[in-house]
Amino acid sequence: MAHSVWQKILQQPVFQLPLGTRVFAPKLVPTLVFLVLLPVLLRLGVWQLDRAQEKRDIQTNLMLKSQQEAISLQQALSQENPDQAAVVILGQAVSQQFLVIDNQKQGKRLGYEILALFQPEDSKQPVLVSRGWLPRKDFYEKVPEIPEFSDSIIKGNLYFSKGANQVVANNAQWEQFDNAHLIGQFDMQTVAEKVRQMGYHIAPFVVRQQPELNSIFVREWPLLASPPQKHTAYALQWFAMALALCIIYVVVNVKRRVN
Repeated sequence: MAHSVWQKILQQPVFQLPLGTRVFAPKLVPTLVFLVLLPVLLRLGVWQLDRAQEKRDIQTNLMLKSQQEAISLQQALSQENPDQAAVVILGQAVSQQFLVIDNQKQGKRLGYEILALFQPEDSKQPVLVSRGWLPRKDFYEKVPEIPEFSDSIIKGNLYFSKGANQVVANNAQWEQFDNAHLIGQFDMQTVAEKVRQMGYHIAPFVVRQQPELNSIFVREWPLLASPPQKHTAYALQWFAMALALCIIYVVVNVKRRVN
């Protein structure tokens, strides 16, 4: 008896809205599903828009900081948040051994990011310097030809990696090619461990060198790994799913009127 009552309730429309020769008569279950899913999809879309605005604010602050007058490394590290601070560092190259990060893109081209060790005059710890990006010549190339590292003055911006990449850390496989140590992706923890095996303990950041005329290195650094536009695109996807849900809810529950 109770089963038949519930079956009858489920089969009856929650309400009826005449639409010309048709009637919008949604039943209980699809209405409940609609009322649960729609606010969730809309909330996710709004959340992604908020994240996009947060990223825009962070991007603006980092850009302003990166364009300020360069200071010494010690001055930069004394700041509350030294990330992206412009610095000038005097010192010398530690060695001609390079860490090469594979699968790095500039536009649509694949290539490598080249990291080197540099010893500042006013620090006991060497620092990791990103010399920039070099293109992959062809599919068969393992590592690029890397020019000698002889800089005595490093001009660049500090980059503090945002968290460890556990996938890379757990599956890190370095390949040795003469003076180059190759790995598929960047992870600061993994790179620091490799440098320790080479006999050095580096500071927990990378100095990304500024562009130089006539340099073979491309130095176009993204301020954020995930730009605001990515979150905006995610928001549009959530809103599109909400719209699709509304359309499906209406189409499924519109029936021809029975006279």
